[in-house]
Amino acid sequence: MGPSGKPRLDLRPGPFLKVAASRLDVESRRGFPVTLAWLLSGLFFVGFLSIAEEVVEPFSLALDRAATVFSAAIASPTLTRVMWVATLLGDVRVALPATLVAAVLLAVWGHPRRAGSVIVLMLVSIVLSDSVKYLIERRRPPLGLALIALPSSASFPSGHAMAGIVLAGTLALMLIASRAPRWVRVFGSVAVLAAGLAVGLSRVYLGVHYFSDVLASWCLGATLVGLWAAAVLTWGRAIPPASEVHPLGGRWWRWALTVAGPLAVVVATIAEAAVTPLR
Repeated sequence: MGPSGKPRLDLRPGPFLKVAASRLDVESRRGFPVTLAWLLSGLFFVGFLSIAEEVVEPFSLALDRAATVFSAAIASPTLTRVMWVATLLGDVRVALPATLVAAVLLAVWGHPRRAGSVIVLMLVSIVLSDSVKYLIERRRPPLGLALIALPSSASFPSGHAMAGIVLAGTLALMLIASRAPRWVRVFGSVAVLAAGLAVGLSRVYLGVHYFSDVLASWCLGATLVGLWAAAVLTWGRAIPPASEVHPLGGRWWRWALTVAGPLAVVVATIAEAAVTPLR
């Protein structure tokens, strides 16, 4: 019992693990999503390893060739500009400020732990992507396919695609789990995921990555998001919050910031794309 006479969760190793184990019971209403999250994260990681093995061999996948041919077939000046904007969303110069905006909004609405999770996951994805690039050192596609300047870093995996899917996946799950109206949760999560996927597709279209680079990045990024979701579902509620957290400021001020923050990121990205030459 706590000081106020209310029952308090016992966090000793035995009881704590018992609480965690109850969330792994696939037959329980609470345990099924936890088991599913662990299972999906494992499957995504196996997918990443399978693609990585094909790259290390090395030989070009038929999927890479098909994606390259398709990109060339649909290429147009307008689509190239759209893809250039999409690819900037995954650039560190835009992805990190966008992550900070998302974290600030989550904190303002009274979710500091979720804000911290977004920042940590993005930093982990950047370090992990760079580490795999260093280990595999796959060459970029031929210069003749590139519509923008080829980066000097290795091709596998795509840091842009991984950053896009990690940020989009994390925010989409948070939105789905929120108390927002159903139409906001559905359309909001779909829009966020579509933007995250567009970042990866833009890298293939612009000729700076093979499709297998992007697909592997999606798998590895989804693994991170899945592990985070599984950990939160398993242990998150077993750890009581340090204090009661309330949204900051008035409701109108929070909504104004919610609209202004993402809009500023989008406008800045479009402006950067407009003034920056493709090559």
